[in-house]
Amino acid sequence: MGTADSPSQQYVSSGRHTLLSLAFWSFLCTQFLGAFNDNYFKQMVLLTCIGASAATLQSADKQTSVPWTEIAMAAFALPFVLFSGLGGFLSDRISKTTVIISCKAAEIGIVGIGLAVLLVPSLSTTTMLSALIFVLALMGTHSAVFSPSKYGVLPELFRADCLLPVNGAVQMTTFLAIIFGTVCAGIALDLIRTQLWISSVIAIIIAALGTASSLLMPHVPAAEPTLQLRPENLVMPRLVLQILLRNRPLLMAVLVYSLFWFLGGVVQMGINTLGEAALHLSRTRTSVLVAGIGLGIALGCLLAGFAGRGSRRWTVIGAWLLVTTLAAAALLGSGRCGTPASAGRDLRTETIVSSLFVCDLVEWLLRVDMTILGIAAGLFVVPVQVYLQAAPPAELKGRVLGVQNLMTWIGILLSAAFSLVVGLTLKAIAGPAADKQYQWVLFALLAAMMLPVAVFYRLPALADVSEPTTEVPQ
Repeated sequence: MGTADSPSQQYVSSGRHTLLSLAFWSFLCTQFLGAFNDNYFKQMVLLTCIGASAATLQSADKQTSVPWTEIAMAAFALPFVLFSGLGGFLSDRISKTTVIISCKAAEIGIVGIGLAVLLVPSLSTTTMLSALIFVLALMGTHSAVFSPSKYGVLPELFRADCLLPVNGAVQMTTFLAIIFGTVCAGIALDLIRTQLWISSVIAIIIAALGTASSLLMPHVPAAEPTLQLRPENLVMPRLVLQILLRNRPLLMAVLVYSLFWFLGGVVQMGINTLGEAALHLSRTRTSVLVAGIGLGIALGCLLAGFAGRGSRRWTVIGAWLLVTTLAAAALLGSGRCGTPASAGRDLRTETIVSSLFVCDLVEWLLRVDMTILGIAAGLFVVPVQVYLQAAPPAELKGRVLGVQNLMTWIGILLSAAFSLVVGLTLKAIAGPAADKQYQWVLFALLAAMMLPVAVFYRLPALADVSEPTTEVPQ
């Protein structure tokens, strides 16, 4: 017997493929292109909605203004809450490879509908945006069904000693896909201007490439081919609830994972306004802070993924680093350490190069802090994700991951509500001064939320939870 932290003994896997296999590279390309397309298409729709809202505000009829951006965000997020359970059911009922290929093929059709909408001549702005938001909801539905199979297939494809590096690579490329997809959408819209249909053609090409790469993945058998669809399977399957109640470590991992994405949702919304509103940095300088988080996440995922031994300790290190960096962001954002010398500048008064490299100590500290925050996030989330993939019984893995996906998106939606409540509470207490205090208070609260996790949570060694479940009616 080796150490408890040895991946080969800690994690259960039925797969035989390694990082050098075609299975790994085809899967990595499939999930990268899928995440890229999700964020590319979503950002295209959001930017189109923002443009339409701005045009409405400049018009004489301001009373007819519709919150298109908020509606679009809700349309993309809501399917994850509604259909994650269905995705988990399908992941167990049929082959996960079949689900993945079917979802990729469906993606081509969905973005094809978007292309058809944009090619219809003389559509009113309201009709066009409504149709695009409907297509965005279909994209969210496709991703909700895709996700449980995407993560659940990993223990069935790859050897146990490869699960950590595979997940590290998957998480890293997912975050990179989010960043690149979002950025490329903005660049594409700037280049094509009014020819929006070209952006849909690009999305179709990406979807086709993702479908082609999915066809190279090895087939895996269905985990529970006799499973019957019941209403409970669409929300919280009774068997999953029983497993979670009996297996406290698995339940805690689901809750901790959801908390992580809740914090991530708040940080994503808060960092831009921390830079622009609280510190009065230019958009370029604020974007550098965001880029630092993305770079850090990539590094953290790689470190956690490829430093397999002692993987459980990465969660502890990552949790304490998250507490420290969130607290540091609150301190630096409060102005108590001084205001960045670049506050109030924009690209009309300085060059892009100087905005990237010329800044004072406070701003450099912020950039370093955001990078370490990203590293901490990668260190923390990868081992937890591996545990969630490996711990559930094989015949329930898809449904457990479906519930995890559901809880994750509930956490993301709650992050928006939390940010709103904090903002309203501060306005009620501090009045006009609340706008200057909002962001650093938000980061301070996040640090306080993460502190109990750093103190008390320890990712357990994987126990054998694959006890027979056939005695419980399906």
